[in-house]
Amino acid sequence: MLGTTGLNPVNVVTFLELILAMYSAALVFNTDRKSLKIVHIVLGIMWVVLALLNMFA
Repeated sequence: MLGTTGLNPVNVVTFLELILAMYSAALVFNTDRKSLKIVHIVLGIMWVVLALLNMFA
């Protein structure tokens, strides 16, 4: 599917991971419970790290 569009699958996955990181950040600001904030912070950090690994590794 990506072969006909000329998109690199690594770039697509990196873009999706960055979207998930932004979504996690939005959930941190919109969540009231402290435990859920911690979970969303950890997930956001994980998505950013994975996106950086896709870009530079």
